Amino acid sequence: MTWWRRQRAPLFALVLAGIAMVGATVWLDVLPSIRPTDRVIEAESSVDIAGQTLTLGPVEWDEFDAPDGSRTLSVRLSSTGGFDAKTCGQASLTETSTERTWLSARAPLDVPYDEGESSCIVESSSYRILLVFLLPDDAEGPFVLDIEGSDQDLARFRIEP
Repeated sequence: MTWWRRQRAPLFALVLAGIAMVGATVWLDVLPSIRPTDRVIEAESSVDIAGQTLTLGPVEWDEFDAPDGSRTLSVRLSSTGGFDAKTCGQASLTETSTERTWLSARAPLDVPYDEGESSCIVESSSYRILLVFLLPDDAEGPFVLDIEGSDQDLARFRIEP
């Protein structure tokens, strides 16, 4: 008997285990991150999302200290909530030329809390939101700022610092 014939059952089990592992990874990690029902709302300067009106404010490079080889991009938004205001989801910044994406990095950079909120809050009065992104030195823009709403809506601002 050849080696292949003696080992065909274990090899078959190994192939099935590999297929199951890839399938589980796709099922648990990749598929939940795909949100095909998102409605993207392109905004020039203001957008209504999650019961709030978000208005894009000043965008500033290097406002906060950053580690070597990186720099910060601060994005300020003002928000006016209504009686049906809800919280927003995560904000992400994507460089349009390279498709690199970053999440807000306020906590690691020790941004003071009195500078503004880190996301939308349930509030009917006006308040400020400060998003700080830690970017590599070679990131120059233009960027797209995406803010998730509450009902699979996605607010999108174009940022050209």
